[in-house]
Amino acid sequence: MNPNLLTTEERWRRHQRDLKAYRQRSLFRRSHSRFRRDLEIVPHIFLRPGKAFRAALQQPEETVRQALRKRAVWTLDTASRLVSGKGFLTSPDLTGYLLAADLQAIAAEGLIGPLQASDLSVDPLYRRPPMLIAHTPSELPPFIELPSGDRVVSWDFLLQDVMGTLGWRPDLLTRLESTYPAGLLV
Repeated sequence: MNPNLLTTEERWRRHQRDLKAYRQRSLFRRSHSRFRRDLEIVPHIFLRPGKAFRAALQQPEETVRQALRKRAVWTLDTASRLVSGKGFLTSPDLTGYLLAADLQAIAAEGLIGPLQASDLSVDPLYRRPPMLIAHTPSELPPFIELPSGDRVVSWDFLLQDVMGTLGWRPDLLTRLESTYPAGLLV
């Protein structure tokens, strides 16, 4: 008999211990100051199948971003980097909303590689070339135009995208809120 196998009684004790630990973590999370506010956010699923596409950048990130300046509405990490100078993901991808016709046009211009259906995550588990991750809605979401000419989603829409893509992250939402200029938090 294998000495590492647990008896039924030992498994039951571990199960009870884990339930207690889960309850403590849950109570701690629900006591966070953002919890009530975040319950009111209706997540938006940025990576919805059939609406989200990715393509490797064929030109430097800055070149692609400038080419999309009046066509794309940036969200998630790209919006955070443009507004506050700080991102929260490790990948240098461009993430945004783009009409399907504009996405096809920049592919034809050679700025991006062939389009593929997007993954379930915006932050890869392995190193890969920078990508454009685009959601193709029928109309663009509400946005704010920055002095640079770049357009980013409104603060409320950014919260919906973060919650829908990365899950409930009070640490990230608090950090984003503290780095965003006050004028853009409306």
